Amino acid sequence: MRSVKRTPPKVSVATLEPRQQPTRRSFRIAVNLYVQWMLKHPHRSEFHSRAEYLYAGLLEGTPAVTAFVPQPFRLRIGRRSYTPDFYVVHHGQPRVVELKPADEVDRSLVEPAEAFLAANGIDFEVVDNSSVFARVMEAENWLEIVRVLHACRHVPTESLEPQLLDEFRGQPFLQLDDVIDPGDRDASMDREIALFRLLHRGQLQADFADKPLDFTTQVWLP
Repeated sequence: MRSVKRTPPKVSVATLEPRQQPTRRSFRIAVNLYVQWMLKHPHRSEFHSRAEYLYAGLLEGTPAVTAFVPQPFRLRIGRRSYTPDFYVVHHGQPRVVELKPADEVDRSLVEPAEAFLAANGIDFEVVDNSSVFARVMEAENWLEIVRVLHACRHVPTESLEPQLLDEFRGQPFLQLDDVIDPGDRDASMDREIALFRLLHRGQLQADFADKPLDFTTQVWLP
């Protein structure tokens, strides 16, 4: 008996210009919704799970990532609707990312979406939730830095940043309390903001994987 080859479902989209899709009120109630103003998505950003929220923190801490958009567009696949988790620009190349446990990936949606996006010059990647949860501390540290930088976004540090980089030259590392005065953070706030901006751009590095950001955190030149 000859097998019948299935025709792939038709995929369509109103636009591939990434813009966060509004979350339905019923869905907002049903999911664990996380909301934060981000830097690489400079808007009030909504995330539908803890994994998505943490992944956004990791994207913020990756200098090669210049922008991302949560829930960027809604694809129509056959009769079904599919909204990917992220649109990411990595080394200048757009990529759509779906966050899912490996055993929960819906291939009937993912495979047509991947083919459609590839035809439009967009890569597609499925990221296992477990790989995100393995980096919780790192993600939470970056989310804290983003909160501070957004709150202090109007603090000018352009002239201070080169001076701060000079302090690191010839040093294996400096601790945060070498840069920031723990006894008077207000007086050294501009230095703290400058340091965080340099970290966010990858001009300085720190190991955020093992413990929360504090005054003993070590920072160094790449």
